[in-house]
Amino acid sequence: MEFTWRGSTERELSAQGHRLEVIEYSAEPMEAALVGYHQTLSRPDRWRQLAVHVSPGSGVGNAVLEPGALQYLRGNLDMQAVNAGGGSGLGGFLRGAVTAAATGEGLYKTAFKGSGVLYTEPTRLHLLLGELHGEGLIVDDGAFVACVGDLTVGRHVNQGFAQMAGSGEGRVQPKLTGRGLFALQSPVPPEEFQVLELQGDTLKVDGNLVVAYTDGLEFRVERSARGLLGSGKTGEGFVQAFRGTGRVWLAPTLPLHQG
Repeated sequence: MEFTWRGSTERELSAQGHRLEVIEYSAEPMEAALVGYHQTLSRPDRWRQLAVHVSPGSGVGNAVLEPGALQYLRGNLDMQAVNAGGGSGLGGFLRGAVTAAATGEGLYKTAFKGSGVLYTEPTRLHLLLGELHGEGLIVDDGAFVACVGDLTVGRHVNQGFAQMAGSGEGRVQPKLTGRGLFALQSPVPPEEFQVLELQGDTLKVDGNLVVAYTDGLEFRVERSARGLLGSGKTGEGFVQAFRGTGRVWLAPTLPLHQG
């Protein structure tokens, strides 16, 4: 059976005149079912696309996408790749704003300035939308898709994983700082995420279930007593510990989506 793809807005989030919109494409049969016959229908998985609506009305008309994420754009938007030194080929309108994440995702981010709409390549992953109010957000490798507003994309050297590995080299992750909207990708639907608000609290997690956390939290990888927390999926006898005040995006159902 042949299908046609129909798109509809799954969710959206607005701030500072900017807007992030998740467009979901579902497969619809091109032929009507036969009357009087039971017909088992197996639909293809749904796809999702992010639309980044950039507006200079607030005086901040900047957007950043992960390299390779852009499918097409519409409007008056200038584009450039910005490297770790902040250099640019379009007059330096975001010089110093974006630095390399150095995570294997590439040494460059793609920056835009102006007004218009950016559309990303469709993906079967789910898109998680959020807003920052002046704090920093440390993001798991491969999760960053886009941000818009008065936000910078830099790098955070996470020494917690160096402690676990017994090496002097930390794990480098993307870090978003400032005010604006962001989009992350995950195999877990947004409805299954828990956004935990810690107030001078401690959170310990067995396994790589955290997709992002605010930089006001202290992060460490700690050894746990054998058998106290699951099977030590973070590493033999290790757990991830978050302490202080801030927010954590936790996906407890991630193992179910990984089969």
